[in-house]
Amino acid sequence: MNSADLFTILVTEGFRSSAYSLESEDKDEALCLRVEGHGWCVYYSERGLQTDKTYFLDESSACEFFLNEMREDPTTKISWKSGFCM
Repeated sequence: MNSADLFTILVTEGFRSSAYSLESEDKDEALCLRVEGHGWCVYYSERGLQTDKTYFLDESSACEFFLNEMREDPTTKISWKSGFCM
């Protein structure tokens, strides 16, 4: 899998575009995928900080990890309701 394949899956499965970033610019409160050095990294971006940074040697491994992280968090889905709606 590459980042283009990952993007297609994220859209198809109904993830909020504000919940992730596959581009060079970080979004606030989003999971990010980046090329870094000679590999790839996945991290959570919040208020300019990069937390839970995980490194990978290849794009496919990074994309698989990224997709699993997104799937494990129900709040990243468009259909998610917080329970605070009136």
